[in-house]
Amino acid sequence: MLANKSGPFYRLQWKLTFFYILTTIVVMILLEMIAVLGYYAFVNLNTNKVFAMQVGTVAQNAVSSFIGPYINQNKLDQALQEWPAEFGAEFQGYSAVVGPDGELLAVSGEIGQESQSLPLPDKVRLNIQSASALEPTVAKTMRTYTAKVKDTVYIVAPIANHVEVRAVLVVKASHIHLASQSISQFIPNAASFFGISLLGFLTGATIVGIAFGIVTSRSLVRRIHKFLTSANRWSVGDFSVFVQDHAGDELGQLGHRLNHMAGQLKQLMRTQQDLAAIEERNRLARELHDSIKQQMFAVSIWVSTGRSLIEQDGAAAKSHLAEAEKLIDHMQRELNALILELRPIALEGKDLPRALSEYVSAWQEQTGITAAFDSLGDNEALPAIEEAFYRIAQEALSNAARHSGAGEVTIRLECSDSITLMIRDNGRGFDELHIRPGVGLSSMKERMAALGGKLDIWSEPGKGTLITAQCDSRGNQKEISGGLEK
Repeated sequence: MLANKSGPFYRLQWKLTFFYILTTIVVMILLEMIAVLGYYAFVNLNTNKVFAMQVGTVAQNAVSSFIGPYINQNKLDQALQEWPAEFGAEFQGYSAVVGPDGELLAVSGEIGQESQSLPLPDKVRLNIQSASALEPTVAKTMRTYTAKVKDTVYIVAPIANHVEVRAVLVVKASHIHLASQSISQFIPNAASFFGISLLGFLTGATIVGIAFGIVTSRSLVRRIHKFLTSANRWSVGDFSVFVQDHAGDELGQLGHRLNHMAGQLKQLMRTQQDLAAIEERNRLARELHDSIKQQMFAVSIWVSTGRSLIEQDGAAAKSHLAEAEKLIDHMQRELNALILELRPIALEGKDLPRALSEYVSAWQEQTGITAAFDSLGDNEALPAIEEAFYRIAQEALSNAARHSGAGEVTIRLECSDSITLMIRDNGRGFDELHIRPGVGLSSMKERMAALGGKLDIWSEPGKGTLITAQCDSRGNQKEISGGLEK
């Protein structure tokens, strides 16, 4: 028998939960990698756009150099000098801040002959005018204007506070190179970001996986338990229990097909029982035909001949009648043998309580196991019911003696409107879910099913076994009249 793997990680619910956690972690890591690689591709394919976004951010930060009507010139100059290094941008050109009236407020980089007036293309000047005319709320949304003249890009971004646009940042750039464009620089930065965010991803994935696993798998496991409950009943020959799952998904369809199969098996077992009863009746018919019927014909001949010889030859008539008596005696013995096959000899001339009491006493002497028998009620039952309960008691006590290792057995019989037989032992017991029922247990269940009753078997390792058989005192009349009362 296979070991019972009942630990938490062998349960389907925890297996599914663990699978959900791993799946969530893998998916989130893949999504992060895709996002990082997507950003790398976006930067390489849209260098000017990324550069413009950086300029817009610099313009937003530069507004802190404007305090009321004054300008912190040193801070503004330093911001223009340091921002390319901070953002990992390299280019040829300059960064300049132009006031509302077009005056040059600050500049960093190579401006050549443009040091005072910043002669710019007309398109760039229009962009400066548009940026200066923006509403402050719009200007603070990192609005930028881009103009490309040959290989040179001009980026214009407003420097605005909550009240007004104070100035405009103008960046002239050519041969732009961003740090994120170099794979040798991009990978360390991505790895650093990935390592920092990994713990957060793992924590989030674990929480999401556990929540999703518990919520999703609980319903699935509960439905599978219904299948297990029905399968356990089917394994002991009880096909009256069906899978209670009415969903329209694959599990629901499986349950419907299993229920259909159980119904077919139940019908097959009933057909087999009917065939067995028919076969038994045919056997008895053959026995009666081959023995009793032939001997009855011989008896009728001896009696007829003896009667005809009474007045003519008395001695011959007596001889013929004596032969008839011998045949009648032989017929009686053969009939008794057939009757004993149909009904236990222990029940001859006795009711069920007395027959069981005598059998329990004899069984106790034979096995040395202490046995106590108690009987309540005096309602009589049909012979078929008495035989079934007698046979069940025989099988149960036989199993207790051979397999249970019990030292004490109690038998209780209640004969009222229903007949109830309870047999309990203090033996080693067994696990009902992991034992294959033998012929004896199946036979007991079949006997009760044929009478319209039920037989329950309870057992746990180390706690003994309790067998309870119960049916109406009149039984299932239809089944009994079909021939089972033999």
